[in-house]
Amino acid sequence: MKFRNLAATLATTAAVSLAGGAAWAQDKIRTNSMPYYTGFPIFVADKLGLYAENGIETEPKYFPSGAPIIQAAAAKQWDITFLGAPPATLAGPKLGLVTIGFVTEEAGIHQLIGRPDGVAAAKGDANSLKGKQIFVTTVSTGHYMTEGCLKSMGISLDDVTILPSEQTATLSAFAAGQGDFAQAWPPQNDALLSQGNEVLCDGIQAGLSIPSVWIAAPHIIEESPDAVVRWLKATSAAVDWIKEDRDRAADMYREFEQFRGFDLDPAVLEKEIDTMFNDLVQAPEMIEKMTASGGEKSYLAQGYEGVAGFFNRVGRMDDIPDYEPLIDPSFLQKAIAE
Repeated sequence: MKFRNLAATLATTAAVSLAGGAAWAQDKIRTNSMPYYTGFPIFVADKLGLYAENGIETEPKYFPSGAPIIQAAAAKQWDITFLGAPPATLAGPKLGLVTIGFVTEEAGIHQLIGRPDGVAAAKGDANSLKGKQIFVTTVSTGHYMTEGCLKSMGISLDDVTILPSEQTATLSAFAAGQGDFAQAWPPQNDALLSQGNEVLCDGIQAGLSIPSVWIAAPHIIEESPDAVVRWLKATSAAVDWIKEDRDRAADMYREFEQFRGFDLDPAVLEKEIDTMFNDLVQAPEMIEKMTASGGEKSYLAQGYEGVAGFFNRVGRMDDIPDYEPLIDPSFLQKAIAE
């Protein structure tokens, strides 16, 4: 996968003007992300010059997964990042990482997919799943979804044969006729469905939450809290810009596709654009999902705990931490109040 330097390939354009036109002091924020639709708002905020308009100097760096981002956290090599649920739940409590934004709920894009006859048989009688071979990216949120989907149908992981496989290998193997079912997420799920396969179950049907989030390192929270607010103001404004016009957002997403070097089939890319446009969460809903109320833990804390429970069951975690103290909606509240 080839990631080109954003500053070298994209001309910054101040296409969106934020309220007040305030002259901010420039603060440098080292921003990390990943080249998936959930990282698109960071790309948009940089492309449109929203960070600069809010006094933030940043050049986002893109990584293929959350692992190298977490590895760099202890050395204070970044300030704010996009992360998926696994690194946030596994490393967040140990490193004191603070969740400052809820990007999207990914449960619906985690899917258990099969060929039409196999899906029909399983829907008619879940016991037909026993002994079936399922491609799974193991110890991942896809594995978590597979466990949840099977459980919702009265089947356990012990009743099936798990074939450990990375997503690209799953796509190739399943298309070649191997295995009975495949766990997949974008863009591989869209590619499998475009080949005539069908969804048996997804994470929402299984009653799961698989959040993706914006995370701030503890040092930037302590040293430059106002810069965190302005970073959120710029990035949440990018989400608003995306949600205002699907066609306009799609045009920029195609630039994002060229930047990240994925070269997806056009039909698969359009499906991913639809997912991005529909699933991204705007600031008021982010705050709602991050806020505890009525004596209940926040939606996000409960989601983290669910993922942590899975990692506990597979031996990756010894206990389930209390995530609520590491979720702070106040920075986002200040960002949208200005």
